[in-house]
Amino acid sequence: MSRLLQHFVQRSFKFFLYILFVSGANASEVIPIEKYFSELEIANTSQDRRKGLMFRKELPEDFGMIFAWDSKKIQCMWMRNTFVPLSVAYIDDTGEIIDIYDMVPLSKTSVCSKKPALYALEVNQGWFKKKGINVGDILTIDKILQNDQ
Repeated sequence: MSRLLQHFVQRSFKFFLYILFVSGANASEVIPIEKYFSELEIANTSQDRRKGLMFRKELPEDFGMIFAWDSKKIQCMWMRNTFVPLSVAYIDDTGEIIDIYDMVPLSKTSVCSKKPALYALEVNQGWFKKKGINVGDILTIDKILQNDQ
């Protein structure tokens, strides 16, 4: 192998390793959440948050409800009077997903965030997995909340 070719191969390999390292360094993805939903409801009053998705028999495939609280703290939700299987993501004030849980219809068991959360996003069960959205990803929900005011 010529010296020039050997030098090229070594540099290419180092560049390839660098690209792999840089792409893996920031594992979280920033997701513009509005592009995923045909309908998105916002529950930002205590009455709306208390009712949530109770008594609904079905939800459109790309439907979501964002719960917005007044302060960041450990938040809990349950499925009392909720017939549709849901997944919930707890989200901090930066938009980062803290936890994702699958919820059991009609359960009165509280499911709480592991860390303080300011928001939650409820969707049909399995929606996050289907869309490839994971804990650590960052949702851009600021625009949606500003448009609601």
